Formats: sequence, C-alpha cells, structure tokens
Amino acid sequence: MMRNKLIIGISVFAVLTMLCGCASKDDSVKEVVFDTESAESSEYDDSSSDEDSGVLVTSDEQSSFKVDAVAPAARESKKNYTGWISTSLKPITTVVGNVKLYANPKKGTFALFTVDENEKAIPVVSSSNEYTTTSFYLKAGNKVFKLCDDASVTSAIRKTDKGFRIRYSIERSAIVIIDFECFSSVAGEAEDSIKVTAGIISQAKKKQDFALKLIFDSILGETDRHHFYDENDLPVKGEHVYYTSDDFKWFTSKNSKANMQMIFAGPEASPVQSVILANYTTLDTKKWEPDMTTFRSFDTVLSYNNSAIGVFWPKTSIAPEDEKSFVFYISLAAGDSIPGGAAYLTAPAEEEGEDTQAAAEPAAKEETPVQNIQAVKEETAAAKPASEEQPVKEPAPVEAEPEPDPVKVVSTPETPAPAIDKEKLSSDYIQSLIERIEQLEEGDPENNKDEINALNAELDAIIAALNANQ
Repeated sequence: MMRNKLIIGISVFAVLTMLCGCASKDDSVKEVVFDTESAESSEYDDSSSDEDSGVLVTSDEQSSFKVDAVAPAARESKKNYTGWISTSLKPITTVVGNVKLYANPKKGTFALFTVDENEKAIPVVSSSNEYTTTSFYLKAGNKVFKLCDDASVTSAIRKTDKGFRIRYSIERSAIVIIDFECFSSVAGEAEDSIKVTAGIISQAKKKQDFALKLIFDSILGETDRHHFYDENDLPVKGEHVYYTSDDFKWFTSKNSKANMQMIFAGPEASPVQSVILANYTTLDTKKWEPDMTTFRSFDTVLSYNNSAIGVFWPKTSIAPEDEKSFVFYISLAAGDSIPGGAAYLTAPAEEEGEDTQAAAEPAAKEETPVQNIQAVKEETAAAKPASEEQPVKEPAPVEAEPEPDPVKVVSTPETPAPAIDKEKLSSDYIQSLIERIEQLEEGDPENNKDEINALNAELDAIIAALNANQ
C-alpha cells in the first residue's frame, strides 16, 4: 500500500514538473509575440495623425536604389516592414528643419515648401491640378511617360530620416526613384536645402536608351518684377535656353515671401543637356524638347504670367537591371533672406569645413535683390549732408537698371515676325492661329516645323502689339 502511494506521489510530482516547464515555455513565447506586436503598432501604426502617415526609415537601412526598386509596397502604413506605401487615404508630409516636403502616393505628385520663422509653410511650386504640373518625365526608347498621374505608372512613397523617396514603376520598362534629402548649407543651422537624386533602374530585356527631364512649375517669380534671375542676379526677361553647366550654375526665383535657388553645380551635381526657362505651355508639349527658335516672353494668349523651369539630362544607355542616377540641388529661404545653398555648394574645394561656412555667409550677404537696388541708393543719398549731394550726381547713370542683351536662343535662325495689320489683332483671328498651330502639332510636328514656327512668330508679334497698345 505504501509502495503504491509512493509510486503515485512520484508520478504526480513528475507530471506537475512537466506541466510547469511547459507552461513556462509557453508564457515566454507569448511574451515575445506580444512585445513584437506592440513594437509594430507603435512604430508603424500612425493612422491617428492628420497627414504624416508615412514610415520613418533611415537612409543607412536601404541606401541602394536597386534595393528599394524591388521592395514591396503596402497599401497602408500599419505593419509595413519596408516603409513603402503605394496607396494612402492621406498625403504624406514631412518637415526637416526649414523645409517641408509633400507627396501623394496615389498620384505620385510632390511639392516643396520653405518654413518661415512663424512656422508657416510657403509653397514654391504650383498646386494646379493637385500638383500634377510639376513632374519628372522618362523617355524609354521612343516612348515618353509622365511619371505622376499616369495610368501606366505605379507610384509609391517611403520616408527617410532626412526626407522621402518616390518610386515610379513602369512594367517591362524601368523603375525611377526620386530621393529628396534635406541638408543645411550653414553648419549648426536648420536644414534649408534639398539634394535631389533621380535614379533609373532598367527593367527592359535588353540594353536601352533612357532620358530624364523635369518640368518644375515654379510660382514665386509670378508675383515678382521678374520671373527668374541668373547666377549674377540679373533678370531673365524672356524665354531662354541654356546649354551645359559651364554656361550657368544656378537660377533664382523669388518674391517678397520666399526665395528659391535651383542649383546645377556642386561636388555631386550631374551635367545637364539643357535648362529652359519658359512659359509653362512652352514646356508642356507632346515633343520631348520644345521649339526654342523664336524669342517669346513669359506671357502667352493661353497662359498669362505662368513660368516654369525645364531640366533635361543627357540620354544614357542602360543595361537590364543596371542603374543611372542624376543629381541637382534646391535651396530655400523665407522672406527676403537669400538661400545659402549656391554659396555653399560652389565654394572652392580647399575651403572646406569651417572655412567654407565662413566664406559662404559673406558671399550670401553681398547678393542684393534687383528690385531693392534703387531703394538702397536713395536711402544712402538721403543720409549724406547737403554739401555732398552734388558729387553724387556723377555716377547717376549707374543707378538705372541696365537692360540686358536680348535673350539668347538656339543657334537656328529666327523666323522673322510678319507685319501686323489691325484686323489681325481681333480675338477671332488669334483663335484661328492657335487652332491651326494645334492642328499642325497633332499631325507631324517635324514636317510642319517651318509653318509652326512662322505661325508662332506671328502670334508672338500679335501679343507684343497688344501689349504695346495697353
């Protein structure tokens, strides 16, 4: 009897020991799963935020465009391990220093803002048609794709520690990734500039030619005396095409609220084929490059006071799964401040570190907005004693703003503008001209080039005559 009780006791003890061991093991597994789910929820589920519905991923985690090209994109941010978002109920915004970035994952659109001292975001691109007037374009072989708001292009967004990336996927053609990385042009100050890197990864079956362009629908200059200024702070008074980065380093667009530099110089900047400053309708054409054979102002009958920047990079041949990238910069400042990006990026190579920063600040201070020159000189003259007023008259001709030479265009001869009769100034005749130009462009623009140029020249002459009669 005692023996049986002993055996039963030992058996019960063994069973209890096994149960306790198993229970302990099960509890530990549950705890790990719970912690993991909690971490996922806290890191990725930010659906309660108003607009900031992205996932923050540091650039060190996924630095290669090839890695990001194949990373899957979720339809929402929760439990999204790659960070790529293909569809979101709300746009994605991120603020880095004094720069605000906006993107719409569904359309693939983006916008840039500078943030002033009152934390107000001032846009530098047009919001027309939900920001679709600013877009990158890809030419793959003979096919041209507008990367935003295009049914044949799938877009996705991923946040990084200094901005975000937009991925555009074109089936059996290419994947284009645009990386916006904010940085500071002055050591110790808030970020005020953006390094824009555009990468093309070929998805074609064989080696193919690709070309990339950007139409940037700027708005600052449309409320200023001039739409654009060159690197010497001289105004650009009409449509202008520039070739090679040796002809320019940056352009400025500004008004009383903000100042933007688009910079094509710097240690990593890529050579461009051309940069065109023009009316938006000149750049928004079915052809890859617009006709720039005649001089036009930034105003047209169909698009008044609407300027834009067209950036064209050289055609490049890319093998399957290989990639090619292009780099340029944008620097922003609020109010009448001058962005520091151009001075920082174009400083001599030997003046790095603290010396570069010290050199950049005086260079920025020396620049003076063109529209303020007269006011500054009048104030200086008023501060001088009356006895010194007479000598001041000697440099008086310098005060007047010099008219720059006529804007240079391509080397092809200009189409002479015909004489304008009064009956040609009617709205019906102007409309007939526009319709005829559209018909020719829809047909064969190359074969009809001479007639298109002649009609454009006549239209420009009519616009000039109308402006003169106002």
